[in-house]
Amino acid sequence: MSITASNEVVYIVEGEQKADLLTFLGFTAVTTGSSNSVHSHHWQPIAERKCILWFDNDAAGVKWLEDLIKALASIPSGDINIIDICQLDLPIKGDVVDYVVKLRDQNPQITDEEIAQRIKNLPVMSDEQVYELLPKLAPSSIAQSDDIDEKSLPNIEEAQSIINDLAKVSKLEYALQRTSTSNSLGIPVTLLDNLVKDARQQQMPDNKTELVFDVEHCDYEVDGNELANKIFELVNQYIVCEIAVATAVTLWIFFTWVVDISHIAPIAWINAPEKRCGKTQLAIFISKLCCRPLLASNISPSAMFRSIEKYQPTLIIDEADTFIKDSPELKGIFNAGFSRDNPYIIRSVGDDHEPTPFFVFCPKVISGIGDIPETIRDRSISLELRRKMPNEVKKKLRDLNKSETENLRSELARWSADNIDKVKTFKVDLPSQINDRAQDCWEILFKVAGVLGAGWSTKVHEACLFIANIENEEPSLNEQLLLDIQGTFENNHQTKIFTEVLMLALCSDPEKNWQSYNRGKPITPKQLATRLKGYGIAPKKVRIGGTVKSGYDKSDFIDAFNRYLPNSNVTLVQANDSSVLSQNPKVTSSQPVTDMQSLKVAEINTCNSVTDKTVRGSI
Repeated sequence: MSITASNEVVYIVEGEQKADLLTFLGFTAVTTGSSNSVHSHHWQPIAERKCILWFDNDAAGVKWLEDLIKALASIPSGDINIIDICQLDLPIKGDVVDYVVKLRDQNPQITDEEIAQRIKNLPVMSDEQVYELLPKLAPSSIAQSDDIDEKSLPNIEEAQSIINDLAKVSKLEYALQRTSTSNSLGIPVTLLDNLVKDARQQQMPDNKTELVFDVEHCDYEVDGNELANKIFELVNQYIVCEIAVATAVTLWIFFTWVVDISHIAPIAWINAPEKRCGKTQLAIFISKLCCRPLLASNISPSAMFRSIEKYQPTLIIDEADTFIKDSPELKGIFNAGFSRDNPYIIRSVGDDHEPTPFFVFCPKVISGIGDIPETIRDRSISLELRRKMPNEVKKKLRDLNKSETENLRSELARWSADNIDKVKTFKVDLPSQINDRAQDCWEILFKVAGVLGAGWSTKVHEACLFIANIENEEPSLNEQLLLDIQGTFENNHQTKIFTEVLMLALCSDPEKNWQSYNRGKPITPKQLATRLKGYGIAPKKVRIGGTVKSGYDKSDFIDAFNRYLPNSNVTLVQANDSSVLSQNPKVTSSQPVTDMQSLKVAEINTCNSVTDKTVRGSI
């Protein structure tokens, strides 16, 4: 065992393979060699180091942990934490190796750096969990007064000094000392716990606050319109954004105070095309005014759903684009926490892996550059920011007076208490120009605006349409395929088309996806059929003139066109001239296409190559 840096975090595991893996991932790790060799090691080299203990998921691992804690108690130790393996869903005898294998199975693209970050964010056991797992270490509840020599008890000043010293040690060290100390002081351990807790709070730095906090509402009636105008003006003073975005931010802050009556919790998605556009500034601004703010960065899935369950916060996540895309579990939490229809996720908890529901419905803010997963974007209100122009002047958020924001939060709390029932029952007319999911997202903001009155209904309507236009929802790849096929039918006035002709038409435009869809090569007939299968559309034998080949019938597309394409109202046009049924339907070239020779590069310059040149008959 060789450790040099006094500030190093040391991971202690049972076996060499586990220590080697942690070392490979950039951690300082040591091993006892086996579960039965703890007491044969010299532990002085890790004195005063912060230690993280990772035991195996079996009875031998628990025994190893107990022996290790006793061994570490013999040296001056720093903070000691124990990985809560019950939250990792590991198999019996599972360890850090199994955990890493699990991560790679879930996401084959995950990097070593991302794995290391996951390990750094793993949950640790509380004192109560340690006592439950290792009852031999649990202190008795009451000191035995019969065994105490009152003459040997310290005076009040000495006792307070002992308590202050205990408040400075690690939780594990305190757990090992609390019984003997309670006996020496002649007080119950429960009283000692409270005294040490009070001492720790007194020793906390001034900036150490509760994770989530509530505020008392003011004792006077609040004019909602005036309050909304104040917040709106503050947004414009500190944030570079469109008026529509400032309106949405204001109303979303109000929404966090009435979330209890809302069926939907729309995600506030703060985004920008580049850095230095004020995304973090806006996230912090919202945290100063919203209800029960909880700011987090690079939060783990388990920490997220447990925090939501415990605190019911407004969750604010900065730089979400750096980790959400690579975490299917985080995406699942976001999706489940959008609606009260299904606001729970189920996770295994405890030694018996009991399925336990966690309530994940709450207001959420995510901030980041670039796009986010489509399912999350679909559940969000886009708050797009811009970079400040040289001539634009905005205040620094650090200059925002704390007493001002506290007063505004107090007024928001009072307004919510007085108006929450009005918001719940308020009837709104949502813009027909936006889709159903967008209407779900905006409904609560429209309700709030309606209760605020004095023009806010008009403001939210304008903001909604403006932001919806900004989003300018790009069609999915499948929708783009339908659009291009629809255009091919319309441009050529056809009700039927051969597969090979459709392929040439799709590949004729280099700006579209299909010329390079197949890893830089044109889409194949099989790939085309696979994408259309989800719409209930399949290639079949079609007759055009006297030729029968594999192809598609327009009538099979009508339902898909009308359901999935915007502003589509397609009816089947019957052929009324011989050109529709011609053996030589025209696509983009003036030359007729009658056989597979037309797939040659020399004749179709815009389609460089066709992967499958043997397509004949049905696909």
